Amino acid sequence: MKERRRKILVVFGLFFLLGLQVGTLRAQEEPSGIYLTWKEDPTSTITVDWHLKNSARQSLHYRKKGSENWEKSPSTVLDFPFSDRKIHRVHLSGLSADQAYEVKFGGNEKVYYFKTMPKDISRNPIRFAIGGDTMHDQEVMEKTNRQVLPYNPDFIIIGGDLAYANGDGKNVDRWYSWFDAVKKTLIQEDGRLIPMMLGIGNHEVKSGFNEKEIPEHLKIEKRKESAPFYFNLFAFPGQPGYGVLEFGEYLSFLFLDSDHTNAIDGPQKEWLRRELAVQKEKETAHVMAVYHVPAYPSARSFTGTTQTKIREHWVPLFEKSSMKLAFENHDHAYKRTYPIKNNNVDEDGIVYIGDGSWGTRPRTVHDAASTWYLETSQSVRAFTLVTLQGSTYNIITVDEDGKIIDSYPNNPLIKP
Repeated sequence: MKERRRKILVVFGLFFLLGLQVGTLRAQEEPSGIYLTWKEDPTSTITVDWHLKNSARQSLHYRKKGSENWEKSPSTVLDFPFSDRKIHRVHLSGLSADQAYEVKFGGNEKVYYFKTMPKDISRNPIRFAIGGDTMHDQEVMEKTNRQVLPYNPDFIIIGGDLAYANGDGKNVDRWYSWFDAVKKTLIQEDGRLIPMMLGIGNHEVKSGFNEKEIPEHLKIEKRKESAPFYFNLFAFPGQPGYGVLEFGEYLSFLFLDSDHTNAIDGPQKEWLRRELAVQKEKETAHVMAVYHVPAYPSARSFTGTTQTKIREHWVPLFEKSSMKLAFENHDHAYKRTYPIKNNNVDEDGIVYIGDGSWGTRPRTVHDAASTWYLETSQSVRAFTLVTLQGSTYNIITVDEDGKIIDSYPNNPLIKP
């Protein structure tokens, strides 16, 4: 009897040790995806996502860079659509501005870090990379990503058409590839994580979505059903699919939905009108917009339905505001317009830059010399780098081989 009891205790002990080992292995699982963004003021907050197969809550360990003690914040666990992976999300607030913070995920000892944005840019500039249409092929996306890193941007903005999964669960592998590309080629060698903000494009959405035909009380669920990856994977802008991110008092970025899950001329237009009025009253130094379909296309038809709607409904609101730059995508090329006001070239107008060629196969462009609104158009893969200091800005555009192909205004070129 004693021998039998001893054997039972040994077996239970082995199971217990095995359970501890399995638990340890799970705790140390390397995230398959890491993604940082902002939902609120980037000078004092951050939202951190990491992807695991482990569905048990884990803690994000964080501390000011150079500090000795770690703080912990438990994750909220969310579904990764059509996948056995889980999204672990932590939102941190009350952070110090212009400060580096180190982070570790769960029991994994690898240390990364991020930086909050400064309160003021009158003395020191900030820099961001912006583009759209990121991944026909992972290899091509990664090639452009590698040209971004030497410029060490403070953040990255992508204006839609991310993984080209079309809201279809059968294409979940494309999202795995997209996050793999970000992890492999958009993290600095010293472990710095670059926050990203992502707008919505047509390839985030299943075909056949018509926002105007959906009753108001069903719109949130219908949007999630139509663009399940976009609304589950990314904390910002969240529902309804458009929003504004304010960086202290010096930059406000408006993310718009160009007829994908929100009508151009519906409630979104009224929100845009109000928000631009608020920014004008606050005298925000830089007010910018990013959206997918271009008002002033480099490859598609100028008279296309969505292009025309944007010029009719949004552009007049832009022109009444203090906006000077708008970022467009969708055409798989690069363009920069002349300053435009009232559909004419005007030095007091808005410059439209794009057109979504980060990681796609470029299209043939309209000839700039014979297209009234285009100052330059190029069939090329590229991203744009924007530097802000005080109330001034400078842009350069860099192709997939690292060549600077455009600059505006004619300030000295920015070097890596």
